[in-house]
Amino acid sequence: MANEDRPKSPSSCPVMRIGITGLSGAGKSTLITAIINHLENARRGALDGQPGLRAVRHGRWQREYERAFDYDHALTALTAEPPSWPESTRDWSIARVTLDYERRWYSLRPRRRCLELFDYPGEWLLDLMLLDWGFDEYTRHWVDWLSRSPRREISPGLLDELNAIDPAEPVDEARLRALTARWSMMLADSRLPPQRLARNLPGRWLMPGGDYDPEAMPFLPLPATLHASGEDFPDGSWGQVCRANFEYYREKIARPFFESHFGRLDAQVILVDLLGALRSGRPALADMRAALEAILEPFRYRSDGWLSNLFRRRIRRVAIVATQIDHLLPADQARLTRLLDSYLFELTQQLAGKDIELRLFAVSAVTAAQPREDTRGRPMLVGVEKSSRQKIAFTPPSIPEQMPHDLNLAIDDLPTLAPPAGLDRARTFPGRRVDALLDFLIGEH
Repeated sequence: MANEDRPKSPSSCPVMRIGITGLSGAGKSTLITAIINHLENARRGALDGQPGLRAVRHGRWQREYERAFDYDHALTALTAEPPSWPESTRDWSIARVTLDYERRWYSLRPRRRCLELFDYPGEWLLDLMLLDWGFDEYTRHWVDWLSRSPRREISPGLLDELNAIDPAEPVDEARLRALTARWSMMLADSRLPPQRLARNLPGRWLMPGGDYDPEAMPFLPLPATLHASGEDFPDGSWGQVCRANFEYYREKIARPFFESHFGRLDAQVILVDLLGALRSGRPALADMRAALEAILEPFRYRSDGWLSNLFRRRIRRVAIVATQIDHLLPADQARLTRLLDSYLFELTQQLAGKDIELRLFAVSAVTAAQPREDTRGRPMLVGVEKSSRQKIAFTPPSIPEQMPHDLNLAIDDLPTLAPPAGLDRARTFPGRRVDALLDFLIGEH
């Protein structure tokens, strides 16, 4: 928890800052809303089930801050009739919650702490991969990815078009704009069902935020540059323009974001849509695991790396969180945590013994499906289908307890559900294991 060398808020409140982000479709905005709701209802017993949180008596969300997370908007969506899910994050924001603690008179622990939830798009986190890459390495990775299924089928012929570009020739602005538009479409299609791929770089092409326009300084991987490694291309050529714009993006857009914010994080939460990847099968599972391995690379011992030093300066806890477990039968919800552990076993082994604590969770921020039994006594789930707003009953697929080593696993599709009706800010939202996640992040043990 916070100590004397941690930053203080204007009211001299010790601050703990937690980064929260999620790969596409993981429900990050809903989880942040649920976390604030749990903290606001601490005095009504929302956290009593976790020993490390029992001293928290009250949480107050602070809206009077610049770039505050729009908790009001999220609450309006979830408590409306009919309810809807909060909109996805498109830029960074901070949710600030003041926590009051019940202490014995002789306790030296602070009676008030300020929790800051640093919310940013998961697409931006993927740009961590770029920070140690030059343009040639960026090109080499994309040549490999585009030559394999399913990206080869997502955008047929795109790699051939890139192969045909002579990097020494003057750039054709119209052709660059057309290829840039096609590249953006390929990235967008890659992350959507049925593919659900994770490594969609550069991240800000999908979610620019307020300070970047992908069309202003576009760049594309140019396979022919790999045969002329280190060569300086003429000014205004394909090779010179794409390389210069890539380096600008890496040094002026991606790197400053991490330098400005990650040195102040005490913990990091990464949400993953494991159920979505399971529905898409092996390619999505492999791509998401590779993305997580690249994202967590800075936490390994590499004392010569600026990024490694930046991350390990303060971050001591990392949670990888699979969401939407309410879409599974109760018996399968526990299995999903074990499946996540099996899926990420090599990654957790690589980080074992380091100076951070990595924990895996499977949660439901707001439960949309309720367990029931059919007329024959067999378990099923009921919920409200998102698009039709009709109540439906369904039997979700069974989840195995371990991941095949070759990731050759897929499950049947699941319905997309709307939030439950009747949510109220003054009562704890129905969910699963939100309190356990909070206990890991801020609990006193």
